Amino acid sequence: MMSEPLAIPKRTKRITSEWLNQALHNSGYLKDTNIESISREPWGNGEGFMSDMARLTITYDKELSNLPKTMIVKMPTTFRTALAIGLQYNVYEKEIRFYTEIAPKSPIRVPGLIYSDYNLEAKKYILILEDCSCYKMVDQIKGLNYEQTKQAITSIANFHARWWDASDLYSFDWIPKPKDPTMTKAFTETFRNSWDLAVRSEEFLKFLPEGGRKAGETIYKHFPWLMEDLPDENMTLTHFDYRADNIFFDPENSENPIIILDWANLVITGGVLDVGYILGGSINVDLRRQIEEEMIKLYMKLIEEHGITTGIDFDEGWEHYLKALIFCAWTYPLGFTQLERGNPRAIELFEEMGNRYYSAITDNDATKILPS
Repeated sequence: MMSEPLAIPKRTKRITSEWLNQALHNSGYLKDTNIESISREPWGNGEGFMSDMARLTITYDKELSNLPKTMIVKMPTTFRTALAIGLQYNVYEKEIRFYTEIAPKSPIRVPGLIYSDYNLEAKKYILILEDCSCYKMVDQIKGLNYEQTKQAITSIANFHARWWDASDLYSFDWIPKPKDPTMTKAFTETFRNSWDLAVRSEEFLKFLPEGGRKAGETIYKHFPWLMEDLPDENMTLTHFDYRADNIFFDPENSENPIIILDWANLVITGGVLDVGYILGGSINVDLRRQIEEEMIKLYMKLIEEHGITTGIDFDEGWEHYLKALIFCAWTYPLGFTQLERGNPRAIELFEEMGNRYYSAITDNDATKILPS
């Protein structure tokens, strides 16, 4: 007789040792070992926005070296504004299905999957992952250094190359496709609504660099064009939130030192979008000015080394990068308007990201590529 499906808890605080023991036995993760007790603590600094996360410390009835003593559990946020956006863009199902359907086929290092489940009708989701806190994480406010940036570019280029115009690229019906009119409308409305609200705040405006507000208003006007002006080739899977806070570094592993997490925003588009995210938002302005051209050349070289002929020269690749920076402009007003104001670290992060992204846009006069 098959056992009844296991109900997903509503919150991380509702996870009991009994529930976890049954879940991991049902999935086959645990066999002849049982969980005796768990303790939990909030995990992360609260800037995940879309998720409620906790670290579980596990006590088993046997001492086995192959079982983790801690796990990270990730569930939908309890913050209503962010939850509504997460559900609108289907981020919870997407991340779970990334770990079960995409990660096993990809040359990318991610936290190990321990357990996952979702109930679309009930809007309940749970993802339990390897605890990677033993590895190094760079505070995004401080920013990546030169070598870390090169490692990040190399890792994401390897991932992109696997899916670059691949025969199975469009085989996942849960991943948004390029030029999808529903997504174009949703992204445009999200950006414009958050911009309209954010520019009423002096707090938002004071962290924009000179020319930042004007650039934002130009992007506001042309945002649908950004969503629709995509080529029919050189498409790949993109992380779409590729930034320092979503990367762990393992200095002991010289061949594969990067562990990438938070795959809830996966989309099909041009791979340079991820490069724009990391260069625009995760390194300080002065360093970005010095190395951005070098990093675009490095990315294009790495893609070609995988045997991919893109037909894109540096000038066209640079234009794609400028377009990526422009698109990244949506993250600052969106983040600003959905923040829990009681989280000082999250506020500081988005202030820094706003300055960095809009500085990259204004430094490079990126809006010049938009229709006149």
